[in-house]
Amino acid sequence: MKLAAAIVLATVLAASPARAQPDCTADADRLRAHLEQADRATFRWNTTWAILFGTAAVGQVVLAVTEIKPFGTFDAATRDTYYVGATKATLALATRVFTPLRVSIPAPSADRCSELIALRASLSSIANKERQGFWLGHLGGFVLNVAASGLLWHRHSFNDGALSFAMSFPVGLASTYTMPRRSWHLYRAERASWSVGLAIHSERTMFSLSGEI
Repeated sequence: MKLAAAIVLATVLAASPARAQPDCTADADRLRAHLEQADRATFRWNTTWAILFGTAAVGQVVLAVTEIKPFGTFDAATRDTYYVGATKATLALATRVFTPLRVSIPAPSADRCSELIALRASLSSIANKERQGFWLGHLGGFVLNVAASGLLWHRHSFNDGALSFAMSFPVGLASTYTMPRRSWHLYRAERASWSVGLAIHSERTMFSLSGEI
């Protein structure tokens, strides 16, 4: 369907470049500005949370090895809680390092309408990544924390498992809800709804293409 729309769009542009070019230019400039801003936002988010998760992982390992508990007496449950927390932080760090949220920005083109098609494809791609990351962040964080809490409950006590969940799960939610999602919202607001028309006159045949992406 997208390919068909692209082909029709190319036909329309070839038939009436004077009319189409200004619209393509304005939309291309708008989407490029959005994607460039999204690229900066995703870089900041990836970097910030990679640093935070990395610091949390190292810090908990250090506390476990040095047998330090800031509030209370260090014991086996404390040690295991630290190691479980470090493992969760390491897994979260790995997602930021190996599967970061990234924006692909097409190179500028002299053909602004072809550029616009590429920019819209890039918007669709990052919107899908943001949507998937948002929901997987909820699901993955919940499952991981439940499993970790269950392990601590099994090895030590319910309170140890509950404390681990209470300390870690909100951090995952903070990461998820600070994730850039403007591209997802923009894509939903401008979801494709095309209509193609054909008008035949005595002197010329005109194609029309309307809708929003």
